[in-house]
Amino acid sequence: MKQIHGHLWIAHQTKIRFILVGIWNTIFGYLVFVGFDYLFNLLFSLRYVAYMSAAVFSNVISVTHAYFFHKHLTFKSRAKGRAAFREFLRFYLTYLVTSIASLILLPIFVEFFKLEPKIVAAIIALLMTFVSYISHNRFSFRQRTS
Repeated sequence: MKQIHGHLWIAHQTKIRFILVGIWNTIFGYLVFVGFDYLFNLLFSLRYVAYMSAAVFSNVISVTHAYFFHKHLTFKSRAKGRAAFREFLRFYLTYLVTSIASLILLPIFVEFFKLEPKIVAAIIALLMTFVSYISHNRFSFRQRTS
């Protein structure tokens, strides 16, 4: 019985850490997007090019940042060498799915519904948080029992 409670407590702690790290990563990624959007809006005459470029560049930076925070703080992964590289690839693969979804949703809401790119980016970031938790917990940082 004690072992069951211990396992539930560890799972609960992981969720709490994921939420806290996720809040930080979401803020960080959003601020990087806003910074790039501001910069690219000055450089490109087409608004679409500016916010989509900002989305791509900020995504690469924020996903790399998120990997290190989730690896060390959320899931406390001890993977090293090849195992860490495979973990990193699984992490990026997970974000590739959410990134593609974000890159599809962003112009739909901006161009068709005429919403501000910064508002849409914030909404999408929150939606993708749920998808990424499940994906990272079950795929990116899964613990093998054998």
